[in-house]
Amino acid sequence: MTPETKLFRLKPLHENSSKGQTAFYRNVILPSKTYKEKHKLPLNQIKNAATAYEEQTTLQKEDTERFRSSLQRQLSIDMLRQGYHHSFREGCAILAWQKEDRERLGAEHPLHERPLLDGEPDKLRFLCLYLNKAEEAERRCQYSNMYHSYLELASFFLKSDDRWLSDSFYEKCLSVAQTYQQLDPQLAAEAHLNVGLAYERRGDLAKALHSFIRYRQLSEDFERLKSDASLQLTRLYMKLAERRTDNQSLQFVLKAYEASAQSSDRKIENETSYKLGQAYLEHGNVDSALKYLHKYYDYCEQVNDDEGFGQASEALAICYQKKANVEKSTEYLTKYLQKVSDKEGDIQYARACSALGFIYNTLSQYDSAIQSLSKAYSISLANSHGDIDRNRVLFGIAHGLKLRPYFNDHIDRMKTKELLQWKCTRHESFLTKPKP
Repeated sequence: MTPETKLFRLKPLHENSSKGQTAFYRNVILPSKTYKEKHKLPLNQIKNAATAYEEQTTLQKEDTERFRSSLQRQLSIDMLRQGYHHSFREGCAILAWQKEDRERLGAEHPLHERPLLDGEPDKLRFLCLYLNKAEEAERRCQYSNMYHSYLELASFFLKSDDRWLSDSFYEKCLSVAQTYQQLDPQLAAEAHLNVGLAYERRGDLAKALHSFIRYRQLSEDFERLKSDASLQLTRLYMKLAERRTDNQSLQFVLKAYEASAQSSDRKIENETSYKLGQAYLEHGNVDSALKYLHKYYDYCEQVNDDEGFGQASEALAICYQKKANVEKSTEYLTKYLQKVSDKEGDIQYARACSALGFIYNTLSQYDSAIQSLSKAYSISLANSHGDIDRNRVLFGIAHGLKLRPYFNDHIDRMKTKELLQWKCTRHESFLTKPKP
């Protein structure tokens, strides 16, 4: 075959292959010269792009892993690479515990509306960071730093309202303080306080009381902590007293007073003295009530506390009334009225008038009672005070008691017609005794 014949045979084949090529192949895979010239980059731009590419750091395996894994997995890998195996196990146990607790509570529980810990990146990072710090401190035998790492975790999760987690870390702090005796005794005392407050938040007051008592015992040599421990005990004993209605309530109030007496806060001590006096009065021990109420009365007079002075005066008046010493009752209430006489129109003045009117009612001095209670009711009405209902009732009772003898006289004489007439008209003439 001659060369001419070969060229003749090859040409149709080449033409057929070009005809069989698709538009995509011609326009995209083999773009035209016009397309190349249109999209050709300047030389300096090409050089800059090449330089920028060369300056890029090479990604390691762990770098690519960060784009493929969840945050929990990334943090877990970092903890294991850095050798924090104990922190890794502790973190995994916390996450598993939360999931199991959610399953136990059921899907309808309000907690299911909140995301799990592994779905909250900031909390998860904070947890892993301070678990690592705690483990590092333990390795270095820096137990104070270990304690404070757990304390940071407890405080953080308490602020974020994850109490289940904050309470567990407060207990961790207590465990560290009890395990390592070389720690500052103040840390152990504060650990008992924090655990006690955690129990109180959960409503377990018996365990909270036990922790507060230990707090008080360990703070004996530290004046600030000792005073605070006494106040914490005072508050908890009063809360326990409010939950009881039997004789044990009085015992709790008595313990609260004894605890307050060991604090440096005279105001709390005297306020607890007043509550103890009230408790004794409720249980019928008037003499003991007078002892503690007089203490509060003297304190309020000394510090010029008008509100407390009024409360003490009313309580003392009731005590002396129960002892049938009406003169003393009137004396204390009159002193109260005189003390607030320059504040006419004030709520304290209304309380003084109300208490005095109540005593006048018991003495059958109804005109004086109506006069005092009228002032109390008017002031309460003008100020929309909470005592308005009480003063309204006492004011009505005073009027009723004043009418009682006349009413009884009409009943005795069978003057029912006049009674009915008075019910319709309410004439003042009813207050005069009917003629025989």
